[in-house]
Amino acid sequence: MSNAPLSGDWYNQLGSKMTLIADNDSGGGLSGEYNSAVGQAKDVYILTGRYDAAPPAGEGTSVGWVVTFRNDILNAHSTSTWSGQYFDGGNERIITQWLLTSSTTPSDVWSSTRIGNDTFTRTAPTAAEIEKARAFTVGSPHPEDIIAMMRK
Repeated sequence: MSNAPLSGDWYNQLGSKMTLIADNDSGGGLSGEYNSAVGQAKDVYILTGRYDAAPPAGEGTSVGWVVTFRNDILNAHSTSTWSGQYFDGGNERIITQWLLTSSTTPSDVWSSTRIGNDTFTRTAPTAAEIEKARAFTVGSPHPEDIIAMMRK
């Protein structure tokens, strides 16, 4: 896989945008930025990760990255990881599961990690698509929504 397919702008179902830079020369390094479209997150956050630079023919490309929600504007004391697969086949998408861990006291560590999923595509979702996605994920808050709740 060349570095071109993963590189560029991606949007999740809630309209959050990430920009990936895939470095095939490094054997699958990823860098970039993550910009939340929802919650209290402010501006962009640094993203770093890895991907399989030589996936099996006809199968998805494994990919994973990390974002710590800390920048010059906000420190949410939380880190999120995404793990999933990139698929092309004329309909590029990255299908992921995420874990979001927030700082807690030792007695509350049991509640420090949330689990969810995101699907990233090249096209930003419409307002109607975002509304539908928000209604669908009521039982499983998105990382940006959790950050917003923590700041209240």
